[in-house]
Amino acid sequence: MDLLKFLKKKQVHSFETLLQMAADDPSYRVEFIKRILTEKLVIISKSDVGNEGFVKLKAGAKVSVYTFPDGRVPIFTSPERIRDKGIFKDNASFLEAKGVDILDFLKGAKLILNPYSDYGKEFSPEEVARLLDGTYFNPREIVVKEKTAVNIGQPVKYPTEVVKALSNLFFTKPNVVAAYLGWIHQPETNDPPHYIFAIDTVGNYKELIKEAGFIVQQILGTEEIVDFIQITNAGGINDYFIKSTQPFYIRKI
Repeated sequence: MDLLKFLKKKQVHSFETLLQMAADDPSYRVEFIKRILTEKLVIISKSDVGNEGFVKLKAGAKVSVYTFPDGRVPIFTSPERIRDKGIFKDNASFLEAKGVDILDFLKGAKLILNPYSDYGKEFSPEEVARLLDGTYFNPREIVVKEKTAVNIGQPVKYPTEVVKALSNLFFTKPNVVAAYLGWIHQPETNDPPHYIFAIDTVGNYKELIKEAGFIVQQILGTEEIVDFIQITNAGGINDYFIKSTQPFYIRKI
């Protein structure tokens, strides 16, 4: 095992650094999404306090939030990001709170994180709602009934970017033993042929594929069908992966 690479992958990055890393590498986006709920976020208040600074709110106070003409609400990882590139020139009053509280306060609005910076992200109202109710990571898991006809093989187009991102994720998960790739079609469904990933793992498989499925969606898009199956040595599809393919990822000891 490359110990230096492992330690680098496991180190805790600042939230702003993580945002930049997530923009360049989908394998970091799970951690970014999880941390946006616990990190401090900043919004611009239209409250007039006479000079630039943080607004102190009393319980039950109403807040008027700065909004772009198109209706999007800018949010920031720190007050310094408001002044990036000198675009925002007005005096500003800031409101800072934990991410989950900011998102809850602004739910229903389209948000844009660090709009004046080189790295940012937009959140639709639907994304914000799924962040708040815990359903943001929602991959599809295949369930094959006994005696169901299934065509399975290898994809003609190898998903290099997906495989790389998943390998990076699995490298940080000691419970992942190996991972396999396939191309599947179930004639009895209306689904077109699509990728299937088989994961040999111990521990909490469902939590693992929440992260893996999210990463795959980031690369292929949410409309693309992708299945996951856990290797159980129970025959059937399991035998295809174990006996007829080589894993694209295998944990090195």
